[in-house]
Amino acid sequence: MSDPESSPRGVTAKLIVLLRELALHREPVGVSQLSRRTRLPKTTVHRLLSDLEVHGIVHRAERRYQLAAAGGWEEPDAPGAARLRQVLKPFALELYGRVGHVVALATADGDTARFLELLHPHRYTDVLHRIGGSVPLHCTAAGKALLAFDPAAAERYLREAALVRLTRHSIGSRSALDAAIAETRLRGIALEREEHLLGFWGAAAPVTGVNGQAVAAIGLAGPVRGFQPAEHLAQLRHIAKRASEALQH
Repeated sequence: MSDPESSPRGVTAKLIVLLRELALHREPVGVSQLSRRTRLPKTTVHRLLSDLEVHGIVHRAERRYQLAAAGGWEEPDAPGAARLRQVLKPFALELYGRVGHVVALATADGDTARFLELLHPHRYTDVLHRIGGSVPLHCTAAGKALLAFDPAAAERYLREAALVRLTRHSIGSRSALDAAIAETRLRGIALEREEHLLGFWGAAAPVTGVNGQAVAAIGLAGPVRGFQPAEHLAQLRHIAKRASEALQH
């Protein structure tokens, strides 16, 4: 008989419950309290926390734990960023718990996508923290999702933005960007392959406000070898839809 504690579905569900509970606490919290709130055994909570600590997702202070801050990423100046982070972070954590690859929350700040949150396995820390906390909108899936579902911003960006290329795969012409925006609108999800960072590709979906306009984007990324965005698009769509509904209430 298989051990439900070790099955992928069982571990994923427990991890999501634990991450969502941690997201509710600004201060470090102990294993006993987490066990009571999540109704998980202390041994399970401790084991999951140990795994999360190894991967840099949580920090431990003596015997208490809290989610790790996205160190090295700039605090966004955009109005409403704090509320966006508060409402949307639990959905980012849920997605991370399901896929185990890079998960980002982003919003538009002028011509750049500014990251509100970045969750990632420990092995990606150095490379991700070297590239900074914002990136031109056209060079990342999150940015293209933001443009595709904000027609006024897309029109201005296509007319005025300098289409700098971060890699040899970055979009470099207005016609190519226009086509990418149109494709994203049809698909509902933006894709990018090594346009932001060589060796990484990803996908992003818009998080929309009451008027249907994108106010944020939630994205996935991972290495070209070992990560297939197409395998996670259904989950990405589902979580972005739920995040939009939460934001609109």
